[in-house]
Amino acid sequence: MKVNKTNSDQFLYLLPVLIFFIGSFLFFGFFADYVEYYQEKTSLFVFSTDYLKSSLTQPGSLLLFLGRLLTTFYYYPLAGAIIISLIICMIIYMISKIISILTYKTSTLFPVLFGTAFFILQTDYQYLLYNSLGVLLQLVLFFIVLRYLKGFLPVILFPFWYLITGGFAWIFALMYALHIILKSIRKEWPKIFLLLAISFILIYLLKEFFLFQPFKTLMIFPFSKEDTGSQFRLFIPVIGFIILLPLIVKIKINLPARFRQKENVKAIILPLLSLILVSTVILLRFDRVNKEYFHAEKLFSQGRYNEVTRYISDHPSRNRLTIYLNNVALCETGRLTDQLFHFPQSPDGQSLFLKWEMVGEVLRRGAYFYYSTGMINEAQRWAFENMVMKGMTPEDLRMLIKTEIINGNYKIASKYVSILKKTLFYRKKATGFEKLLFDEKSIETDPELGIKRKEKIEHDFFSITDNPYINIERAFSADSLNRKLFEYKMAYLMLNEDYAGIASGLSRLEIMGYKKIPVHLQEAALACRISGLTLPETGNLGIDPQVETRFSQFLQTFQSYGNNLKTAQPVLKQKFGNTFWYYGFYH
Repeated sequence: MKVNKTNSDQFLYLLPVLIFFIGSFLFFGFFADYVEYYQEKTSLFVFSTDYLKSSLTQPGSLLLFLGRLLTTFYYYPLAGAIIISLIICMIIYMISKIISILTYKTSTLFPVLFGTAFFILQTDYQYLLYNSLGVLLQLVLFFIVLRYLKGFLPVILFPFWYLITGGFAWIFALMYALHIILKSIRKEWPKIFLLLAISFILIYLLKEFFLFQPFKTLMIFPFSKEDTGSQFRLFIPVIGFIILLPLIVKIKINLPARFRQKENVKAIILPLLSLILVSTVILLRFDRVNKEYFHAEKLFSQGRYNEVTRYISDHPSRNRLTIYLNNVALCETGRLTDQLFHFPQSPDGQSLFLKWEMVGEVLRRGAYFYYSTGMINEAQRWAFENMVMKGMTPEDLRMLIKTEIINGNYKIASKYVSILKKTLFYRKKATGFEKLLFDEKSIETDPELGIKRKEKIEHDFFSITDNPYINIERAFSADSLNRKLFEYKMAYLMLNEDYAGIASGLSRLEIMGYKKIPVHLQEAALACRISGLTLPETGNLGIDPQVETRFSQFLQTFQSYGNNLKTAQPVLKQKFGNTFWYYGFYH
């Protein structure tokens, strides 16, 4: 009976942790898998000695290295969900064990509250795993010190621990110092003095003679505000409360007598509380916009362009990056001037192409527009600059390999391929690229790179990153038969309602091999005509009678509401919201 009771008590003790694991696993595995997708795509772990050496550059680098190693398994969302959930649950468990040692009592409430905080932190896709891992390691060391390491051993080991975990080691140092103060400051004060003295001497030596980095950087690295996303304001207080844990557990909370006397009541309430907290976090922290955007980006990175458009049609979005990727997908499938206004567009062209930014997410994605339109060298520059700024990523490396192969720089491409081959989940892609190296015939017949090589703009010019449309004009002057450039040029002219430019572009349709005038250009042509412009000759290409009829219906509907833009808008949007005409009226 005692054995059964012990097993039952142990199960009830671990039940809140189990609830957190299940809730976290379901959330990150099936709902918020965009967290794993983003983090896996923004870092690249390479299994090589050179990568290890280049990664271990200063105190805390090893923690960052371990975080990246675990993040590489995010390639599979379910594996990532297990890793995230295990770390959250291990934090809960370690806090519980520390409290048990300090108070000689089991505790679940505080660990559950801390677990909730770390669950919330992890829901931000920019909050990187090494932050929680760094905190967990400090809790593990503090537990080991309380349980096993006595005397000056913690003080002697701390400099080595600082070299491993960097700025996160100060969490342990402050917890340990506070524990000593509360335990016996008169006898133990030399430990605190030596701990701080040895640490600052080590940092000074690293600063002056070895690493030559600022004191602040050596103190806090790898912690950074950027790697906590929007969670910085929560992360700092959570760390503060963890540091104060030896003091917090000394505070006695007098619960009502019925809770203190009836363990079975606590056994029900604490799991129920855990369930409520986990459910609340899931409901409040799930971001549908992020999920939809990153799913669209995932389809795009896989080259499934038709699916990108279908998905965004089914999940309408006004997110600039979403529309930008969709427009590139439309261009890649020859539908940009047929379906441009089926989606929200920005009159300044920011939904067509991105202006150069050294911060944020723009630099990581800007190359796609240039790659699609044949400006291969510019696409390469964007990918390379992003890699220099933020380190290697799978997509940047793939872009660099493709652009070097297209340019015929096989030796450089082979270097990038060798790096990709040393990853865990991109070896197959690397092998595919490797087969193309130095094989002109295979490249020419490749369904992607063969086409891109033919579309490549051979004429070099200085690109203007602040005004990508100028690059279109310059590239188009070098290759006036590049259909994708033409599509982007006409799309931009329509967004700006440049009727003279649109009319001029219509004259080139037959030369460029169009069998019919794209729908939006037909709509724009009718708008040009009603504006008084004389339309150029389009050869055998004409305006579809159905488009003519629809334009007449558009004008009749507008006139039936007294030519009042405001009152006519709901009906016009419902019937003609995906036309150039509606955009011209209401953008």
